[in-house]
Amino acid sequence: MRLILILLTALSFPAFAEVYKWTDAQGNVHFGTQPPPGQQEEVKIRASSAASNEPAPESDIIRQARELEEKKLRESEKRMEKARQKYVDTLADLRDDDEQRPNYVCTGINDRIKLLYEDMEELKRQGYTISERTSLERDIKREEMHRDNLCR
Repeated sequence: MRLILILLTALSFPAFAEVYKWTDAQGNVHFGTQPPPGQQEEVKIRASSAASNEPAPESDIIRQARELEEKKLRESEKRMEKARQKYVDTLADLRDDDEQRPNYVCTGINDRIKLLYEDMEELKRQGYTISERTSLERDIKREEMHRDNLCR
């Protein structure tokens, strides 16, 4: 930990070096950490205004634009809330319709089971083989399982 602290301290010293500015014979301006021989004009580096913690004063145009954006955002949120409420109401209406409408799948399954039981009674009156009885019992059981899975 001390090594890191010493290393960071050592690396920060070059940031405090002086900066020199000079003009060569061709009129080009140069900057450097060491002045050329005979010229020693030191440049003072001042803190920028961006480094201050005070916020810049807000102009009327910027304030009006910000207020307009906030107003548009509030209006957009209101429209979204109305659309969401309309969607929720539509879903509730559909759910109510589903509860009132007969379930045709379950009705069909129950009708098939009823027909299979009628077929079983008809075979009992006429006489049936074990394979016919087993087949009808299997069909009835399959339809009842199907009904139990779909119609809860």
